[in-house]
Amino acid sequence: MARKPDSHHVLPLFCDDLIASCVDMTPACFGAYMRLLCYAWTRGGLPDDEASCSRIAGGIEPGDWAAIRSRLVVMDDGRLTHQRLELERVAVAEIREERSRAGRAGGQAKARNLANGKQTSSKTVASGVANAWQTPSKSVAPNPSPSLPSSSSLRSEEEIQQHTTTREDASETHRSRQEAPWKPDPSHEWDRLREAWNATQGVEPFHGFDFPRSDLVAARCSDPVWIRMYPDALARLPSCRFFDRPVSLRQFLGETFVADVLCGTYDHPKRGRAHSGTGSQPRKGGL
Repeated sequence: MARKPDSHHVLPLFCDDLIASCVDMTPACFGAYMRLLCYAWTRGGLPDDEASCSRIAGGIEPGDWAAIRSRLVVMDDGRLTHQRLELERVAVAEIREERSRAGRAGGQAKARNLANGKQTSSKTVASGVANAWQTPSKSVAPNPSPSLPSSSSLRSEEEIQQHTTTREDASETHRSRQEAPWKPDPSHEWDRLREAWNATQGVEPFHGFDFPRSDLVAARCSDPVWIRMYPDALARLPSCRFFDRPVSLRQFLGETFVADVLCGTYDHPKRGRAHSGTGSQPRKGGL
């Protein structure tokens, strides 16, 4: 059966993040959890009901529902979902829309080129007929019909058509530029990030202007999805109880750190944390 064009049949799966966040699950619990995530991805959410989710997952062992439910959030319509799942849904939708715009622009350009080719061919034939009609003959004097346009009028019409086509191309180029996806300026976004970072409570201050890992800065500050996400992660970071010491800007620029903060990965203290205040670094926070 053919899939609907707007169906979400491919789920982006980050294996290292998934395994690390589910290390406390039994195999049966993990299997049920994955089936629920797949269901939420394709259908937009899960019922907020243990019995219904158990049927969807093919059965949930006693005591496993609490571990699964703690990783899910409630949407505005009352259904459950996973926050990282919805972030990936937004990213997939943006990529799909960008490709759709590129396809439409390519189709319009092709149609315009075909139309211009036909117009040029018709004008060439008309010009040849008019010139042949007006060329003097050795035996017969030219007697052009008043109904046929002169060569000068044909040239004028061509100039008008070329001018009109040029204006249409310019207008189309302007529209394409307006519809182009927003591309951030990495230098400007880096300045904004440093300012927002140092205004956040409980993090390790960053007072430098240069950064030893320019590849991290370039990757994050040129990613429009990450730029829209990180202010919410900064606002949530002071309430995260997972960390033993202030988070550094280098950690924050890690590949999945912002998404993990928004998904609640760091909301609770580490299991078995010693009361001395020491502990291991957060998983995959920075490098």
